[in-house]
Order: sequence, then structure tokens, then C-alpha cells
Amino acid sequence: MLQIHSECAAPVSGALEEDRIIVMKNEVYRLPQTHREVQVLSGIAWITLDKQDIILQSAEKASLPPSKNWAVISALNNMPLILAVWQDKSPART
Repeated sequence: MLQIHSECAAPVSGALEEDRIIVMKNEVYRLPQTHREVQVLSGIAWITLDKQDIILQSAEKASLPPSKNWAVISALNNMPLILAVWQDKSPART
């Protein structure tokens, strides 16, 4: 299940590397499976993963569950969406 956090802080999980993404109106971004945390810095995000939808406002953060699918992100309203995303860089578990 997607989990929402309303804090402007470091990523929820440890050992993550931050990237910034800008999604313009009428664009869709496919977030790779390795990204586990998403925070909206500006705008409103619509995120779909494994048939679950979540809407995030500015300063809200979501933890994405492990999935074989890509999360699909689009901007709602006429503003560009600016996201901070964190990719898991920890060693793979066996």
C-alpha cells in the first residue's frame, strides 16, 4: 500500500540517493522500481502503482512498496510538478 507522509525532511528509508524530476502539464513520467520515496516540492502529483492511485500535494511524501511495475506520475492542474525522489542504493538482498 502507498503510504503518505506530510513532512519536509530526509527520506523515510535509509541508504537512499536523491534525484529531482520535473513533470510538465500533459506529461507522464514512469518512475523506476528502484525508487522508494517520492516527495512533492511544488505542484500536485497523481501517482499510480499496481492499480492504486494517490494524490500528493506540495510537501507531502509517499513511500512506494516494492513492485515489478513502474509507478506512473503525472501533474495535476496547470503547474509544473517538481519532485524529489529517492533511489535505493543499498546492496541487493538475496
